[in-house]
Amino acid sequence: MNDDQFTRLFKYIEEFRTEVNIKLDQKASQDSMERLISTLDGFLKRLDDIESEQSARDLQFERLLEWAREVSKKTGIPLKDL
Repeated sequence: MNDDQFTRLFKYIEEFRTEVNIKLDQKASQDSMERLISTLDGFLKRLDDIESEQSARDLQFERLLEWAREVSKKTGIPLKDL
């Protein structure tokens, strides 16, 4: 192998290595993004669940307050801040 062939081979290998490194960096970035999106999806689901639970609790509490108001009226016992 003469010097010219060696130089061309060396340049080819360097270009190939650079290309492979770029693709690996892109793949790592894609994996990171997918992991981040998956984590965000998990958080959003938990937030949706919490909001649903809070809505149900608020409705239940409102029904309880309405019941307490009715009991207060019927018994003649005033309840503060209802």
